[in-house]
Amino acid sequence: MCTGIEIISNQGNPYWGRTQDFEQHFEYAGMKIPAGTKIESTYTPFTTEIATMGIAWATDVHAHPVILDGINEQGICGGSFYFDHWYRYASDEEIQAQGKVPLRGEELVTWILTHYCSLDEVKQRLNNEVGIVDAPGPMMGRSVPQHSVFQDESGRSIVVEPSATNGFAIYENKVGVFANAPTFDWHVTNLKMHLERSTHRHYSYDINEPIESIELDEWTSGLMGIPSDYKPETRFLRAAYAKLMSLPVDDDFAINEVFQLLTTVNNPKGVLRPVENGQVLVPWTQYTAAYDIRNRVLYAHTYDNRNVRMLEFGNPREWDKVHYFNFISRQTYEPFTEEN
Repeated sequence: MCTGIEIISNQGNPYWGRTQDFEQHFEYAGMKIPAGTKIESTYTPFTTEIATMGIAWATDVHAHPVILDGINEQGICGGSFYFDHWYRYASDEEIQAQGKVPLRGEELVTWILTHYCSLDEVKQRLNNEVGIVDAPGPMMGRSVPQHSVFQDESGRSIVVEPSATNGFAIYENKVGVFANAPTFDWHVTNLKMHLERSTHRHYSYDINEPIESIELDEWTSGLMGIPSDYKPETRFLRAAYAKLMSLPVDDDFAINEVFQLLTTVNNPKGVLRPVENGQVLVPWTQYTAAYDIRNRVLYAHTYDNRNVRMLEFGNPREWDKVHYFNFISRQTYEPFTEEN
């Protein structure tokens, strides 16, 4: 039940953030992975080629360290989002028959961030090098249904979805917004339909057609008519509208703006109650992260602790091993200070 938003500051610098929403408890930790690290716990063990920092998730992050969202040394930033029903995973035999590396769904972002230097490399190489295997795994007893989004220092964004048979559909993300299933092209079409009702714009409905900022005088009804539920298609709309209607900010206020925009899609405990196999599930926004892509800095807070923690990339040549950083703790409160 996650949502992602990218913004560009007045100075032209990109910032990206996401909510991590789920009904199952996971262990989270900040993480730095040096280049040359052998990761043994993935479906196919591999050695990292590019230093990467981010937030690890697992039932045990030390036993099965995979990046849920992060940024690498080359400035590629992105994360993994739940993608049930629409994924097309393959068997180990099918993947290896094509000479590709089989990985579980939750392991793909770690592979991409630790292997590719640019978004063009992802588009050119990924379909020839990796396949997502439909096999048991340590996270949820299976290969977790996931799709992902990535940004670079220019502000460009792409979406990577395992919706093709033993492969990936890769889209340019002209919206700078991301959510869960259905597929990204469906979300963009749905957004344009709603925007035509709310503005004086008309669209060609080409997936590659950009959706630029809309001037104040073009809005006829703001968010009127936008659904208020927490389903992925609604959160995508609400996030896109909030981003398009938000006022531009300078670098000093950009991280705060990302967090503010993401509050429009926060999932309080109890407001969403899907039923699975007769059991009522209660997902919630477990953490919210924001990235200063140009400066390689991660900011995050959790559901139970709104104090923002910061993790700087630093010099990866000084990373002698995989490092873990705790950012989960109880909320603290600062008293009001009396004016002089």
